[in-house]
Amino acid sequence: MEDKQLHLRQPAYSAPASETPSSVGDIDAAVPPYSPETIVPLSVRTENDNMSHSHTAVHHDHPESLLQPSHLSHGESGMQTIQPSALTVGNVEEHQPGSVRLGPAEFAVTLPMDSRVKDDYERVLTSAAPDMRNFLSKMGSNSSASDFERETLQSKIYGVISRLNNVAIHPDLNISHHLKDPDSDLEKQASWAEYSSTKFLLLGNLIELASTHELHVILAVENADKQAIVERYLRGKGFTYTRPREEMGSHLEVSLTRGPLSFGVHCNDSVRDLYRAPSAIIALDTAFNHKSPAVEHLRTTYTRNSGLLPVIWLIVSNACEHIGRCLPDMPELERLQFLLHYTSRLHDEVGDLQDDALGVPEHAEEILNYLLHNFAAWQVPLIEPLHFLSSGEMESSTSSSDESQGATQKRSLPEDDHDEYQSKRTKVDSQDPSQLTQSTKGPSQSLDRDLQSLERNLVQMKNTHAAEKAQLQNDLNEMRSRFQEMENALSTLQHRYESRTNDLHKTRQERDNITTSKASLEQRVEKSREDVTKLKEERTQLQNELEATRRELKEGGGTLSELETAREENRRLTKEVASLERKADYERNQAEYTREQYQTASNAAAQAGNELRQLQTENETLKRRVEGDVCRLREITNQSDSERHIARITELELIVVSRDDFIRKKEDELREIRKNRPSTRSTSTQPRSPKWAAASRPTSPGVNNGNGNGNGNNGLAGRGSALRYSSEVSL
Repeated sequence: MEDKQLHLRQPAYSAPASETPSSVGDIDAAVPPYSPETIVPLSVRTENDNMSHSHTAVHHDHPESLLQPSHLSHGESGMQTIQPSALTVGNVEEHQPGSVRLGPAEFAVTLPMDSRVKDDYERVLTSAAPDMRNFLSKMGSNSSASDFERETLQSKIYGVISRLNNVAIHPDLNISHHLKDPDSDLEKQASWAEYSSTKFLLLGNLIELASTHELHVILAVENADKQAIVERYLRGKGFTYTRPREEMGSHLEVSLTRGPLSFGVHCNDSVRDLYRAPSAIIALDTAFNHKSPAVEHLRTTYTRNSGLLPVIWLIVSNACEHIGRCLPDMPELERLQFLLHYTSRLHDEVGDLQDDALGVPEHAEEILNYLLHNFAAWQVPLIEPLHFLSSGEMESSTSSSDESQGATQKRSLPEDDHDEYQSKRTKVDSQDPSQLTQSTKGPSQSLDRDLQSLERNLVQMKNTHAAEKAQLQNDLNEMRSRFQEMENALSTLQHRYESRTNDLHKTRQERDNITTSKASLEQRVEKSREDVTKLKEERTQLQNELEATRRELKEGGGTLSELETAREENRRLTKEVASLERKADYERNQAEYTREQYQTASNAAAQAGNELRQLQTENETLKRRVEGDVCRLREITNQSDSERHIARITELELIVVSRDDFIRKKEDELREIRKNRPSTRSTSTQPRSPKWAAASRPTSPGVNNGNGNGNGNNGLAGRGSALRYSSEVSL
């Protein structure tokens, strides 16, 4: 695994430097690249470059060391053939020690690092510190480590380097569950990526600036996890796949577009069919292998200004990826040792930029201007070289740091132990040496130490138990409060649901009533119109009859009385017919209204029955759910109580066992004391009266030898019984 760190520098064709090389407007594009008189195919095209490279980097004095870069043969560039599998380089620069190593048409952008991300970087270094020290100690020339241990340590160090580079790209890459639920809140994920990583922040600025330009940029990463994060970021910024995602990835480029701007995401070296011609390759990951045949074929196929397709590397200043790009060619183990040494040495300076470095928005503007214009060169301030120590200086600094650490560990005697040791010495020295025999001096000191250590252990156990109990009680109270809040919220929600359901039923009933009344009103209006029409017709008929009667009276024909009688009969019959018709219409309307009311009542009764059955079912379901919740809560409470009682029983059993061991040890010590006690010689005793009395002392003061030893001597205890009593006192 070869890490590469890059910086913005001149490509193969360079223009004269201006006074302000960081300004795009000062870049002189008047010098055209050399081109032969006849145009030949790209696969056999030659490149000649007689222009010299100029740099404005700040030079530092560096001691001669093993870190001198390998000098590549360079000079006048000759005729070379650009093949898809072999990328040719015309002019190869001599790299200054500690500077970023770049190839033709390769540029680098140094970025800062947020303080919160620095904390993640520090945590990775802290967790990997034992493995790093073990690797540096066992990979030395004098180490006797086996090949298996070396391979194991080397794989661990590769994992550490990968985690450090992940922090520089996106801190969530080191979290195992960062890919769960990938499609939720893509906009928030994009905002979080810009907040957590300056590389994604630069991409965001570039997207905003280039949203109206016809560009296709390739984003290169190492593996599928990083590709997934980049795809979710682009989708969160409003990009969509150019075709279904399942069809892309094997031979087709994974491409996303938003308007005229599009991106392609590459995570391996396989040759793909591109969405369209790319303008540049932006490498988010320094582990991206830009020297693979597939990438070289891509760079030679889609050229820019008769040169290679540019590669822009995004690196975090003074990070592990930056240091890895500055190291020269050397054996892999030696390279890992230097990389670990300078990574731990420069961890406080991660993300610190040089004085003339551009900010993230300015870098985005510079990249966009370079992609939009056919500049022959891109001149920006170079990265200041890193200050590398020689091999001897590094070994001496490492050994001195190890010695100082070892001395510190030797002197780091805890103050509590020192005070305890001084107190014990004071207690022992304060006693009269004549009162201490050879048999009692050692056990008494060990007994004091054991008692004190036991007391400390008991106090510590009590404090730990109290803290754990308080924590568990707090957790239980919190769970109860949360459960109560959830219960209250559910009851409030249930009340709101019932209220809204009742309001909905009332609204529906009002709507039905209004619909019914509207129909009846329409019928009444229609009936009124018909009555008015009939009245108008009757009025017209009566007027006609009146005119006819007047004409008959004028003519004087017929008997008037007979005629009037017939007319009255006619009017009576007409009234009866009209009355009967009205009654028939009324009965017909009444029957229709009764039928409609019956149908409405039947529908309402059926709906009420359905709602009643539904409510009964919901009531039964809620009852069963409540019973299940009560059973589960009771089981949880019983389980918690049983676990607490079992833990307490186990703790008491351990205390009983420890006290039994302590009592057994003390009894053994007492037996040793009795065995080693000096006895009184018979020649040194004075002749005594043979009569035994309470004050006589026929034998030495031992156990069961009388003289108040607690064996029927008026309850007076001797030395043996007193010692036994002291050993049996409960602590």
